[in-house]
Amino acid sequence: MCFVNFILAIIPGVLWMIYIYKSDKFEPEPIGKITLVFLGGFFAVIPVGLIEVGFSGLLGFSGDIDSIFELIGSTWGITGVIEECAKFGVVIFAIYYSKEFDEPVDGIVYASAAALGFASLENFLYMMNKGTAVILIRGPLSTFAHVLFSSMWGYGLGRGKFHPKLAKRLAVSGLILAAGAHGLFNFLLLSPEVFSKTVGTLMALMVLPFVGALWFVLIRQIKKAEIISPFNPNREKDELDKSDRD
Repeated sequence: MCFVNFILAIIPGVLWMIYIYKSDKFEPEPIGKITLVFLGGFFAVIPVGLIEVGFSGLLGFSGDIDSIFELIGSTWGITGVIEECAKFGVVIFAIYYSKEFDEPVDGIVYASAAALGFASLENFLYMMNKGTAVILIRGPLSTFAHVLFSSMWGYGLGRGKFHPKLAKRLAVSGLILAAGAHGLFNFLLLSPEVFSKTVGTLMALMVLPFVGALWFVLIRQIKKAEIISPFNPNREKDELDKSDRD
């Protein structure tokens, strides 16, 4: 059963990675590099879990979310910040300075690989703890949500790689947005733990339009990155068309 859970936990990440990989139209990344970053995100779950436990202890969190203070602190202050910084670190150290990182959309592709690796091991741990059926929700929703969060700083890294003066600002602002979105997603999902059943359920259901909105943002980010890709044969025409629309 452990092996079955592991395979089922990995499948959504692989399928979502294929979806993102196809967005890299002009200069697709080597499968080996994507696999490396995916595994980096996968194994990052272990130290991240230890760090989160440590910070929770320092803040006096019991682990059972029973107050608005603990809900906000654990979702935004701990999970959102620590997990996005960890995935960000994987991309920086594993691939950012490589010659393979050679167009803006690569930031989104590699951020997605780190995010999906991270989500895959999370899926497995949740399945072992809460049962196999949890993948029915985590597979299509939470797994892809990790991509949507990390694409914010991934887009910043991709743009910043080719605009050195703006690199730090784009990376930091993307990381802040990703941590905030990640925290809000978890806050909404866990709100039934604190609020009344009706209010909590309504708040939890808000993750669906929230994920839909983030997906729309991701599509726009990919299109913008494609337009300015140095490998885009229609780059000048696409940039002129975009300026006309703007």
